[in-house]
Amino acid sequence: MSFNFDFGGFLPHGVCFAGRPELIWLHVASDAIIATAYFMIPVTLVYFLRRKGTTLSFNWALGLFAAFILLCGSGHVLDILVIWKPYYYLEGLWKAATAVVSIVTALAILPLVPRLLSMRAPEELEALNRSLEAANQQLATTNAQLQAEISARRSAESDLRRSLDDLNRTAQELEQFAYIASHDLQAPLRNITGFAQLLERRYRSQLEGDALEFLDYINKGVASMQVLIQDLLQLSRVGRGESAGFELKPLRQTVDAALKPLAGLIAQQRATIEVEPLPEVMADHTLLTLLFQNLIGNALKFQPPASAATVRVRAQAEGSDWHIAVSDNGIGIAPAQLEAIFAIFRRLHTQDEYEGTGIGLAIVRKIASHHGGRITAESAGEGLGSTFHFWLPQQPVAREVAASVPAIGS
Repeated sequence: MSFNFDFGGFLPHGVCFAGRPELIWLHVASDAIIATAYFMIPVTLVYFLRRKGTTLSFNWALGLFAAFILLCGSGHVLDILVIWKPYYYLEGLWKAATAVVSIVTALAILPLVPRLLSMRAPEELEALNRSLEAANQQLATTNAQLQAEISARRSAESDLRRSLDDLNRTAQELEQFAYIASHDLQAPLRNITGFAQLLERRYRSQLEGDALEFLDYINKGVASMQVLIQDLLQLSRVGRGESAGFELKPLRQTVDAALKPLAGLIAQQRATIEVEPLPEVMADHTLLTLLFQNLIGNALKFQPPASAATVRVRAQAEGSDWHIAVSDNGIGIAPAQLEAIFAIFRRLHTQDEYEGTGIGLAIVRKIASHHGGRITAESAGEGLGSTFHFWLPQQPVAREVAASVPAIGS
């Protein structure tokens, strides 16, 4: 078959319109407008996508749709031509091509229907945008609040650091004062003691009554002052690098060393000292000896009249610390005073009832703090004995702890 698009075997389509111009131009105008509309659709799509700069995941489907629209528009142009020229084979082939592209386009867009249905409507997108804007505003407000809180915390930390520095400086100055004062006080005390003893040796036979009593008061006052000075010196020396340093040593040897100076008092009171098996401890054992002397000495001293003291020393591992306890059956401590007893010069009894300077437990707390540990007291009440618990790190680091010394008169 030969495809001749303009052969004489057919008449143009305009013949069917019986030569009526108004009918011919009605079809021509209608097909021309439809074709123009068809051509404008793909052109508008391409213009929109290029101006928007958007790449869609189904551009291929839009391409098929554009080809289908162009073929449909071209078909209407052929409808105009066949009014005057019998291009029926060309028109048929064009319609066949349009049919193929249209069915392919229809089949291709079917899988896109679920995706298109899942796309949000403009109203939904607008509502979502409003929600996101509100969330962003809330986030900005929260960030501003967090920044303000961070600034406030930094300011508070800075103030606290300055306060701690001032406290450490004050404590070091007080400690230095106590150290110097203690040294300076010893010279006049030695003079008082020397002249009092000289007075007693040379003129005791000539003194009587109140004079001897006054001389005795002088000697007792000087002895008490010397004990106080020694305690102050001990307190000021803790952490000043004047001891032997840290070493791994059996704690039992340290306890035994602390008991030697107390042997006379232990025998005098017929006291019982129970020492359970103790571990090896990394510590400044010179200071620990002083700690045990104070705790055991207090247990022996603060006893009801005519009673035999029983003191028990025990230790066990507790996490990364050694938990050491010294218990006694003494007069006990009122619950309200369990913390106050560690303050320097804090006494719960008069000098006539129990001797002491009120510095011993302050020394004990400072020694524990020097090791990076802590100490607490426990008692069921007055007359029911007491227990001192202190914890020392198994791997301690020596540190200066002047700030941990309780303030005088606290």
